[in-house]
Amino acid sequence: MIDTDFNWTEPLNILLLVAAVALLALQCWLLFARHRNAGRFGTRLVFNGLLWVSLLTWLFDPYFQSNAGSKTGLLIAGNVPSGVAGRLRDSLAGAELLRADEIAGRPVDTLVIVGQEFDEKVFASIRQLKNMPVLHWKPWFAADALRNLQWKGVLRKGEMQRIEGGIRLSEKKTLQVRYAGRTLDSVMLNAGENRFRLAFPTFSEGRTTATIDLDGRTIDTLRFFGQPGQKLTVSFLLDNPDFETRNLATWLGKQGHSVLYASSLSKNIRSKLNINRAAEPDLVVTSASNAADAAVKKAVNAGKSVLFLQLDDPVTDLRAINNALGTRFQSVKISNEESVTVSNSLTALPFRFEASSFQLQAPHYPVVTEKTTGKIAVSLLNETFPMQLSGDSIAYGKVWNEILAYARPAQAPVIEWDAPVYQNVPVTVHLNNFQPVPRFLTVGEDTVSTIVSALNDRSAAATFLPENNGWLGLHDSLQTELYVQDYSPLRHASRMQHFILSTQELDATTGLKDDAVSTRRLPGWAWFTWLMLCLAALWIEPKL
Repeated sequence: MIDTDFNWTEPLNILLLVAAVALLALQCWLLFARHRNAGRFGTRLVFNGLLWVSLLTWLFDPYFQSNAGSKTGLLIAGNVPSGVAGRLRDSLAGAELLRADEIAGRPVDTLVIVGQEFDEKVFASIRQLKNMPVLHWKPWFAADALRNLQWKGVLRKGEMQRIEGGIRLSEKKTLQVRYAGRTLDSVMLNAGENRFRLAFPTFSEGRTTATIDLDGRTIDTLRFFGQPGQKLTVSFLLDNPDFETRNLATWLGKQGHSVLYASSLSKNIRSKLNINRAAEPDLVVTSASNAADAAVKKAVNAGKSVLFLQLDDPVTDLRAINNALGTRFQSVKISNEESVTVSNSLTALPFRFEASSFQLQAPHYPVVTEKTTGKIAVSLLNETFPMQLSGDSIAYGKVWNEILAYARPAQAPVIEWDAPVYQNVPVTVHLNNFQPVPRFLTVGEDTVSTIVSALNDRSAAATFLPENNGWLGLHDSLQTELYVQDYSPLRHASRMQHFILSTQELDATTGLKDDAVSTRRLPGWAWFTWLMLCLAALWIEPKL
């Protein structure tokens, strides 16, 4: 297939094309005026036409594309072990091994990049290539080194911090996230490739630093900013008072939340307890029998949250909740026992929730949430108050802090970004539920314009390239700060990922394409030789 990169919208190109047409007209007129009666007029016309066609072809600079015979280059980072590099070269038969300084001089159709620790000059060399090759990136990480690590860079106190990533282990080890010597969450990982998730409720305000430890050895540091949390107004809507919910209401009041505890004592007699001057509820705690209650539907329609506790028969109760609120909760029985053990002093109903892409499950407890107009949460836990009776109030607080982190309604306005953020690597800050949306966002000493979402005029995003490291203030009403890392082993991977995405739409996890297109152009020396031959023919022909 023959193609060209000639730009028809460029004014200079149009002028050159017009000049070429004018040159053809001038050549034809001169030949007709001076040599129409001379011998070999046809020969001269052919030579002049050949010269004009050659000049026009050189101007268009055509190239040939084909799916066969494409050339593959292999660029390997210096920190990739020779054994890994050798196996990869064997798997890519015919691939040419390139050094970083050979990229410009040895063009290829497909470039396989192995590893990520390259100098900035390598990226510049690839960007400056006249014909951009198809890029495929194969990341390489050492054993026991984190990869694809991600967490929330900012969140409110009480919200759930989630850490996700991958690691390749040489043997079975324990991964922990720790703060001030206290383990916030941990997971046991087997030898080989592992994906992991760690989570804990945000417990602090301001700058927060935690560590990720592998068998007691710190392998990375997490930094995020905790905004002040908003106290909730919790309404208990119950058929009968019980010790579990009364104990929970008392604990919530001690945490500074406002609580309205309403229950039926007998027919036409209801009891109400108001703690900390509760008003309109942010969260309604009730049972499945009240799923169709007007107060529950009002809370959901207003964008608030509802938490269902003390289920008797999960299959029947979830069906009632689904019918009343339009949710899609499903459960599966996992044991014939009356209850299953969650921890030393905590049990749950012998069911589990079916996984769903539109629902979010708590990592440590059988609690699931679904977002509709509001947020609906369901718990399969049995009584939790025995933990307090046994004196383990810390464990009791840990359970309910996590449940509340998933059940609390969305708070406005919200500003968020994914961490880690690296120096000289683009980062996007998202703004949601702002009214009005600010036109500009100030980060440190930089001012970045925001782009409002086409689907939601109360949401926007701002992308910028941080040039300074450390904590950068956003100068908002909550004095939020963003942390920029100057160095991390993961910075190279993040930079490479942004580079690949900025050059072409590729998935770094897919294999090589078999239909890589081979591009061939006539070299400059060939054009020079051909044009000189045409000019020589025109010069010699009259002398014969």
